[in-house]
Amino acid sequence: MHRQNLLNAALAFVVTAGGLVWLTDHFAPSLIELLLPLFRSELHLLLPAFHIDFLGGRIEHNEAVVALTATLTEYRVVLGQIFPSGASVTASTLAAHAWVHPVLILALAASWPNIALKHRPGLMLLCLPFVALAEMLDIPLVLWGAVEDVLYWQVDPARISESLGSRVQHFLDGGGRYAISIVLALLAIMLFRKLVFPRKIAPGKQ
Repeated sequence: MHRQNLLNAALAFVVTAGGLVWLTDHFAPSLIELLLPLFRSELHLLLPAFHIDFLGGRIEHNEAVVALTATLTEYRVVLGQIFPSGASVTASTLAAHAWVHPVLILALAASWPNIALKHRPGLMLLCLPFVALAEMLDIPLVLWGAVEDVLYWQVDPARISESLGSRVQHFLDGGGRYAISIVLALLAIMLFRKLVFPRKIAPGKQ
């Protein structure tokens, strides 16, 4: 790939990402409201022993967060300790995490080299389901891990790492969400190229 193509792609990525950051920041509450039904459905699966009392955006310590309050509807045993039905747990995570995926995935799609400008809107449209998948692999899993953290912490803080939810949460907060977005963006680009530019079979090789 020519150096000039790389420079053009890098410049397009920076400009597109900057514009998307402005858009997501400007429409952040609407984005969270749009995603809440997906988050709620997933959390019902991740936390089957809990009733979700509240799930939504709010401000904590001058930062926008997605907050969860859930109550146990049956007893839960964690490391040998029983948490009775009716016990309530509160967790939250930065709402800004939801902005990472549309910015990164769409900016990569918009700036990927060797794709004509006329094809980029179609590529970005194809990316939308991948953005939704990335969102479902982030905030709901972080909230699930945070709930597990609360329970394990109350029993034995030294054994929090034994919780699968906690390990997933730490992976995402340690940069995993960026890796997920990049991988999904590359998958979307590969799929688009196969759909729009199918490889032709040479005569005699059918």
